Amino acid sequence: MSAKITVILYILVYFELGAILIVAPWTSFWSDNVLLAYLVQRTGSAELLLTFNSLAIKASVTGLGVLNLILGVWEASRYRDLLRLIEEGKRRPPSSENER
Repeated sequence: MSAKITVILYILVYFELGAILIVAPWTSFWSDNVLLAYLVQRTGSAELLLTFNSLAIKASVTGLGVLNLILGVWEASRYRDLLRLIEEGKRRPPSSENER
């Protein structure tokens, strides 16, 4: 039972991270980021703010989100294989260095 929960949570992390990376760059959270404002203030570099708000950076982060969703779908399609690998790992006795 714990193996199933582990695999499901593993797959859900891909989907959740993918969704966040797809949506976040296009919301006000991205441009009104307190950490980014702090870094700009500390470094005195307004270019940092312009760079993070550029279309290329936003599109790159969105692309990483799409990649995470694709990996989530791929891992979900391998659900039974992942369960089998986890179960085999639990049954396998720990190997010792002296057996060589």
